[in-house]
Amino acid sequence: MDTLNDEKYQVYGYRWVVLAVYGLSTAVIQLMWTTYFSITTDAWQYYGFADKISGESAISFLSIVFMIGMITLSIPSLAAFERFGFKKSVGFGVILMGVSGLFRGLFGDSYTMAMIATVGFAIAQPFILNSPGLVAGKWFPESERATANSIGLLSSYIGMCIGLLLTPVIIEEGMSIKEMLLLYGVIGAVVALLFVIFVKEKPKNPPCPEDQAFRSDFTEGLKGAWKKKNFRYSLMIFFCMFGIFNTFFTLIEPILKQLSQNSIDATQVGMIGVLILGVAIIGSFVTCLISDKDKLHRRKPYMVIGNITGAIGLATFIFAEDFHGMVAAAALYGFFIVGGAPLVLTFAAESAYPTSEGTSEGLLMFSGNVAGVIFLGGAALFHGNHSLLMISMVIITVIYIVLIFLSKETKLEIQAMKEVKS
Repeated sequence: MDTLNDEKYQVYGYRWVVLAVYGLSTAVIQLMWTTYFSITTDAWQYYGFADKISGESAISFLSIVFMIGMITLSIPSLAAFERFGFKKSVGFGVILMGVSGLFRGLFGDSYTMAMIATVGFAIAQPFILNSPGLVAGKWFPESERATANSIGLLSSYIGMCIGLLLTPVIIEEGMSIKEMLLLYGVIGAVVALLFVIFVKEKPKNPPCPEDQAFRSDFTEGLKGAWKKKNFRYSLMIFFCMFGIFNTFFTLIEPILKQLSQNSIDATQVGMIGVLILGVAIIGSFVTCLISDKDKLHRRKPYMVIGNITGAIGLATFIFAEDFHGMVAAAALYGFFIVGGAPLVLTFAAESAYPTSEGTSEGLLMFSGNVAGVIFLGGAALFHGNHSLLMISMVIITVIYIVLIFLSKETKLEIQAMKEVKS
């Protein structure tokens, strides 16, 4: 057990156990979401659809249900965090995930039953994904919160990578789709059991002074956060970032094939997608660790540098004509923009203070999913001109970078206020 200078505040080593189990829960719910991404054709044929158009639409709708769940239930999940606490609220989502996983494993040879299970996942998802700030706020000192947030978010990337890579491998090795679904269901049930056994609501003593740990209730938190200009900037920044991310990944195959003039195949497209997520995991850890180690705990300079560099990577996709050029673009975009998302979440939470981290970050995730629907709808207006679509996304990236410049370092303002009072 680590002890801070004041004996009333303690930083427990058990915080890493809580964060690890939460991270597993996050990874698994993302695994459930990406289950069919790499085997779309096999999946619609397995469920007996007559043609490619109807089959792909049906499998794609399983993914869309997840997004609908995030949009419709994000606000209720935030209210639940405030009313019922971390373990009960997140635990509800994790247990529902485990039950839905087993249900899909046992009855998933029917598309209707798979859809019912997917609705269960969609209900569970916001209770899990909207809560990394709760873990950071309740268990971690101020100097480690960006790092804790990054671990919570990078777990999502790990789950997506596993779904993209593991599913086609085990199918190619001879496992049937139903057996694969049952395997994932058992994994979900085991993680749910681990959550119930090992996760605690909060430590015996808080990890930081009350002025750092105090957070207002849900209703006051919503009103308070919206009054903060920096939080509104954060909301718009994340709206653009996540909207671009969802659009790019949903259309990654047609985008990259058109930009490369069909010089890359579907396998290479998948490798590029996994590369983005893989370097994002590294970038998330590195960026947030550097920010946490900053003596002033600054976020803005690293957000500015990271997003400008990442924007260069996003623009590079437009001009890259072969696989190697796409790999370079993916590395820049993934490391600096996708990997920098946890830093934006932390910046938003600090901007919204004393609104709880669960409320502030949940609002950002809500806005990001709304952006995904809007941006994907807007992408249809380009009628398959993916070069113009990518140019538009680069322009949007430049716009939100301007918003980062306009925002202020909230943490520095809080420190200045404390110095004046003292």
